[in-house]
Amino acid sequence: MFINKNNLGSTKARLLGASALTLGILLPPTLFSVPLKAVELTQSKTFFDRSPRLTRVASSNTTANLPATYQFTISLPEDAGEPLQAVTITQHKNLERIKFDLNQSSAFIGNSFTGGPAISLANVGGNQSSDANEVTVVFDEPVLPGNEVTVSLKAKRNPQAGGVYLFGVTAFSVGEDSPGLYLGSRDLHLGDLD
Repeated sequence: MFINKNNLGSTKARLLGASALTLGILLPPTLFSVPLKAVELTQSKTFFDRSPRLTRVASSNTTANLPATYQFTISLPEDAGEPLQAVTITQHKNLERIKFDLNQSSAFIGNSFTGGPAISLANVGGNQSSDANEVTVVFDEPVLPGNEVTVSLKAKRNPQAGGVYLFGVTAFSVGEDSPGLYLGSRDLHLGDLD
């Protein structure tokens, strides 16, 4: 019997491709359904059982050089295991850094479509030096699992340099020195896009 080595390699490649496709379809739903347990890293450090999600990033105004409010909405699942104590918002490097008026920061339960009760803030901090790109918002009372929270940061002005501006969000559970969980990044198209 004659075996063509070219066909054998092609058959192996097809089988490998089909296996990868099957795993790609079956594995993600399996991973999402695996129950996670709360992790207590030390006596005062805790971590979420199930990750919060960054569901929305938006700006009230995208026109160059005009004031705007930036909103970051985070959904905390019912089975999060730990309340949300703080959020750090990081602007990735770009042509221009957006400066926020930290005194005008606010938060509320819900998203911009449903609104909700205001949440008082214990602290809003960030280094506003010329190269700083981070703002940390600490809630006076932690946000309980099963809620959605929106953090609003008032920009002194939108950037003059138009383009795509990328923001990353990290969530911190209750507990001293919580390591934080990076929720991902979202982009905003700001300024004149000529």
